Amino acid sequence: MMNNANIRSVLKYVPDFQDKLFVIHIEHGLELADEMVDTLLDLVALHNIGVKIVLVTANSDASKLYAQTRVCEMRSALVEAPLSSGRLVIKRIEEILHRRQLPIVASGIPDLTFDDGTISMATVLKAHKFIALMDAQKVPTKDGNPIHAIPESDVASITGNISNKDLLLAAAEVCRRGIQRVHLLNGRSRGVLVDELFSEEGVGTMVHTDSYREIRSLREEDIPELLSMIARSIMSDQLIERSYEDIHDHLEDYYVFTLDESIIGCVAVYPYPEQQSAELGCLYIKQSHEGRGYGRALCAFAEQKARQLGMKFIFALSQSAVYYFRDRLHYAEYSRNTLPPQRRIALECSGRHSGVFGRPL
Repeated sequence: MMNNANIRSVLKYVPDFQDKLFVIHIEHGLELADEMVDTLLDLVALHNIGVKIVLVTANSDASKLYAQTRVCEMRSALVEAPLSSGRLVIKRIEEILHRRQLPIVASGIPDLTFDDGTISMATVLKAHKFIALMDAQKVPTKDGNPIHAIPESDVASITGNISNKDLLLAAAEVCRRGIQRVHLLNGRSRGVLVDELFSEEGVGTMVHTDSYREIRSLREEDIPELLSMIARSIMSDQLIERSYEDIHDHLEDYYVFTLDESIIGCVAVYPYPEQQSAELGCLYIKQSHEGRGYGRALCAFAEQKARQLGMKFIFALSQSAVYYFRDRLHYAEYSRNTLPPQRRIALECSGRHSGVFGRPL
């Protein structure tokens, strides 16, 4: 049973996916797998919300996959010739898409996930996503753990025990040919498409060229979301109360961490130029995304931002995150006398028992 949180997470993606083209490549041997029925039913739902889909089977004949789509009552149409036959096949695919059907086509090359014909077709049609459904052991991992997302520019230099790096490199090349996101998924996992596409981190590996993960300046329209996100920590006295006006008046000091354009964390950098010091404040990561290094990334960003502003020292005030600043980030503990005078006075007037943690920059 899908709960309200699941429904909300799905609904926010619907406008982004409408009228986008997804090319889905199905590895040879998966066409008749039991799990494929679930995948095809999920594709029906995607098609119904306006996603354009091309299904490619890594085979010389697409008729078996086409038969499966008919059982699932998909609005599909068989492309009689494989992609390896050339440009006329792409024209046929375009015709089928134009009449709002879902083309089923064979690559003609059973042993390749990223064959040139399929990638050329996806590029010509300006696909938004290329999704490869494969056996579980082929989905890349790093030191035995999933690689949820990686920029194509980082693939060549990734270190550690990387499985199936050849597939990562091939996916990065697909990105460089003009497709923003390439997903490598376990095709034998039920619901894998929904779990990958309608969540911020997904369940497979995504190689991407766009700003899937970034830290950016807070925008005025983000303020209500920021306030709702940090409300729980304010209520538990972990963060100080901030109003819409407080944040708006210091908008240039706030930054947010986004995954797939959704805000999942924030930090503020308040400069004190006379003392060449900056305060790291309003550090927060959503509970659902804790423990994944995002807080550390925000702190590193705040330190870099402070350096760019010409600051020589950064500090944070906390009474609930002592362990994090002292033991995880290795900030030293300082006397309140080290604070800029106006900040020390404000802290004393607040009555809070915050410790002072900082480091030279």
